[in-house]
Amino acid sequence: MNFRKAQWMAVAAAVSAATVAGAQTETGGLEEVTVTAQRREQSLQDVPIAITAFTAEQLARRNIVDTYDLVRNIPNLTGNNNVGVGTSSSYYIRGIGNGESIATFDVPVGTYVDDVYIARQNQNNFSMFDVERIEVLRGPQGTLFGRNTTGGAINIVMKKPSAEHRGYVEAGIGRFGLYSARASTDLPISDKILTKLSVYKVKDDGYAYQISTGNKLNDRDATGLRGEVRLLPTDSLTVDLIAEWIADRNTNFLNVLDANGNRVVNNKLQKGALVGTFVGAKANFDIGNEASTRAYTMNVKWNLGENLSLTSISGYRYTYHDFLVDSGGDLPRVSTTRGFTPLDNAGRHEQKSQEFKLNGESMGGTLNWVSGIYYMKENNVTDFANASTSTVNGAFTVSGDRTMKNGLDAFAVYGQGDYKLSDAFTLTAGLRYTSEKKDFSIERNPGAGGPAFSTAAVAAAGIPLELDQKLWTPRLALEYRVNPDVMFFASATRGFKSGGWPARAAANTAFIPFKPEKVWSYEAGTRADLFDNTLRLNATAFYAITSDVQIPARIDVNGTQISTTTNPADLSNRGLEIDATWAPIRGLNVTAGIGTQRARYTNIAATVLAQAAVCRANPTANYNGAPACNANFVDMFGNIATPVRAPDYTVSLDASYEFRMGNVILEPSVGMNRSDAYAIATTGSASSTNGTWSGTQTYLNAGLNVKLADAPGFTLAIDCRNCQDKAYPMSALGVFQFLDRPGSWSARVRYRF
Repeated sequence: MNFRKAQWMAVAAAVSAATVAGAQTETGGLEEVTVTAQRREQSLQDVPIAITAFTAEQLARRNIVDTYDLVRNIPNLTGNNNVGVGTSSSYYIRGIGNGESIATFDVPVGTYVDDVYIARQNQNNFSMFDVERIEVLRGPQGTLFGRNTTGGAINIVMKKPSAEHRGYVEAGIGRFGLYSARASTDLPISDKILTKLSVYKVKDDGYAYQISTGNKLNDRDATGLRGEVRLLPTDSLTVDLIAEWIADRNTNFLNVLDANGNRVVNNKLQKGALVGTFVGAKANFDIGNEASTRAYTMNVKWNLGENLSLTSISGYRYTYHDFLVDSGGDLPRVSTTRGFTPLDNAGRHEQKSQEFKLNGESMGGTLNWVSGIYYMKENNVTDFANASTSTVNGAFTVSGDRTMKNGLDAFAVYGQGDYKLSDAFTLTAGLRYTSEKKDFSIERNPGAGGPAFSTAAVAAAGIPLELDQKLWTPRLALEYRVNPDVMFFASATRGFKSGGWPARAAANTAFIPFKPEKVWSYEAGTRADLFDNTLRLNATAFYAITSDVQIPARIDVNGTQISTTTNPADLSNRGLEIDATWAPIRGLNVTAGIGTQRARYTNIAATVLAQAAVCRANPTANYNGAPACNANFVDMFGNIATPVRAPDYTVSLDASYEFRMGNVILEPSVGMNRSDAYAIATTGSASSTNGTWSGTQTYLNAGLNVKLADAPGFTLAIDCRNCQDKAYPMSALGVFQFLDRPGSWSARVRYRF
């Protein structure tokens, strides 16, 4: 069946089901899910946005313990750990994403915790403290969430302190020597002062062996502590004060399967191997990756009247990010004490943000609106170095040892209103204005080898050291409510991702800034609770044009061709997303997520087309001094590559059933996640045979929860993820494929009090 026909058949099925069920009445069944996708509390079924939301119970049922686990549970969402860096996850929604964690690149899928935007990707793979729900918004969210949401947003909402003393403790064990512990407790001091304290610890021995030493690698050691005080001085004033500290050591070294099916690491990079090659404290880093964040949030909400509230959201985050990895893996060459292409990094990232948000109703409830102003400031300092060796035991050639500083000042003002044209029709109109200024400097570290980087030399090459970007991002939507259970909508939304500098450039003349990427997305869909509220069917069809996509390509610099991140094409994508939940009888819950898409590069630059033509004529030829084939987004046969991590389809199916056997309550669950093959590197296409194509991937998951009717606080949970222990490629660097996490099992005991 061709792609277009499959799309329209699915749309027709969704519309037909909603129409047939229009006379059904709500008699219980599925629970109502509250979301804040439009910056105010609403029922999920009232929001004209492509959104998947998980409650705390649903997260536990699917064994989603960190944000990385979301990638196989959301239509048209894919992701991977960044190369070597397990604390950093790269998310792609509808083909829009970014695999670069350096601080001059912004991510197009924004992550938010309690309404505070997380600017850096260095530590965005969050373990769950005490989560109330997670919302994944697909498509640009530029009006209410702002910059860097061309792909979408992941909105994490934490549980608030309770007026009752309650909580839980949990302990678990699992494969690869895993042990975990989580606890949370609400400790109300009075009816005016409520507190909550949450903590977790996750540690394992790692799943890959370093051949040269026998050491276990790709281990994890994560600790988190979160405290919150809720002050209720008056009936109209609520103050939430939150402090959080997270330390996470989590590495993703390149590994392969040996003859026995074990994961092994062939490089021999060791602590101290780079002393004399790099300078500064980072030269003596141990191999691995570690990120540590402290964060503070103050959320103050004033109820100014019956239908008017003002909220102040203040956020501060400071992240340390240190790592030493071998991005090439030294395969198949095996040296004595060295790696092959080591990458050394010491980053310090600070962000401050302040938002004032006003929510209200006017005209007797006919108009529901939100408006606000937003300010954010960033300061980043990154001391990083990389090197390579072309021989088995040869000396390193330093490609760069430098310190980069970059900052941001961003200001925005926004507003959006929902106006009821009639009982059936509601018009939504919104607009955001964003102004941001970025600055950049770079210097070779004193005593370092490699290129003589300097800010003055960059400026002398005519490269701007400041970027000033301003943009309007509107949204317009119209919804039609057939009855209280069925709604149709259509919308148009704009979003943008900031421009920046390619900080890993190898020469002063190569730090040429790339422009912002901008997207217009057009959507139409339905939200329906059917068959006496036992079937929830939410479907969204979309068409999006992203202009000036930020990807690698060749550009001319004073007569010399260089490869760099630039804006050589647009991206066109169309598809369909379906979220369905079915609860036909008490205890049985079945969910499905289906996504289809057809992402293609369009409006391709003439230089890229010329490169592709040279490659097709002669696969060994050069184009302006560099190989024409298998470079940037031209594949090894001269075809324009397929956009990265945009499979034609993704499917997730999960089912659970709770039943009783005497005093024992059992809840078995099974799940399947499948995606079509997709490109895992910018040169990837279906015709490629160079390791840049993922192949079709199918994961199986299973679990069992056991409870006692006379001791409802206790739960025993046993589960496995990737139960077949598949080793699927998730990303690629050069000729090297990075594999997804291996299969795992765990058992946990939880006591609620």
